[in-house]
Amino acid sequence: MVIRLCRIIRTLKNWAKIMENSTEVAENLRNVWNNVWNIFAPDNSWKDDQSKRTMIKEKLVYFSPEHSESVEHIDKVIKALTRGVALTQAAVDWKYPTIGDESFSRKKGRTPHEKLRGVQWRLVIAYSGFEITAKGLMNYFERNTKPKIIQDFINKCSLPSYSKLEPPTPKEKSNLEKWLIKKEDEAIAEFLGVTAGDAKIINHWLVSSQAVCNWQEAVKLAKALRNTTAHGFLQPTKVGRWKLKNSFRILAENLAEIMTYGLRTLV
Repeated sequence: MVIRLCRIIRTLKNWAKIMENSTEVAENLRNVWNNVWNIFAPDNSWKDDQSKRTMIKEKLVYFSPEHSESVEHIDKVIKALTRGVALTQAAVDWKYPTIGDESFSRKKGRTPHEKLRGVQWRLVIAYSGFEITAKGLMNYFERNTKPKIIQDFINKCSLPSYSKLEPPTPKEKSNLEKWLIKKEDEAIAEFLGVTAGDAKIINHWLVSSQAVCNWQEAVKLAKALRNTTAHGFLQPTKVGRWKLKNSFRILAENLAEIMTYGLRTLV
């Protein structure tokens, strides 16, 4: 009884620490974006003020020398940043994510399946906002994002050392490995657009138990898990079985942290 109580107390303390960190990440992103917004576009004065457009361009060229000070270009960048930050902010502000039948959940409570699906889509939303923000700052508005664009953006953000993300230790590792490599799942993954690169990244971390040790690896893993989720390949039951819930949360917040450091260069 005493041992069980100690475990419960330890779990509650860990959860409180997790929630505190999540709140800090969300607040940091919100604050830095407010500062950027106050410089860039609180009243759209840049549209008629050449000197302000020049000032904005001089800040943006840190990320890409191809930025211009035309009204059309500044407008496009600001709209991209506004959209990207709003998406990631919404994700990290989503403290108790769940996706399911809302009316049923109110009556019966949220199911574990709905909670796990919510955790997955929190990361999907965070990554979408991260990618849009990175592309706007890097002056890259093509549909398909080249990996180098993301890599260069991360390098520009002057990030601190990364607190490495250890892989979880699921009991059913053989089933996990089969999910990544067995022929029928390969066919499904290919049909759904999950790349061999995504499978390789997940395999390296989850099956081979190699920790993620830097921001670049974290973003690659976040993208891989986002793709497998968005394309319907990674089901919530597997997220629970393989103990991925906390990693999904951490990776979503990692994306917000990178954006925060990147946006600080504009202030």
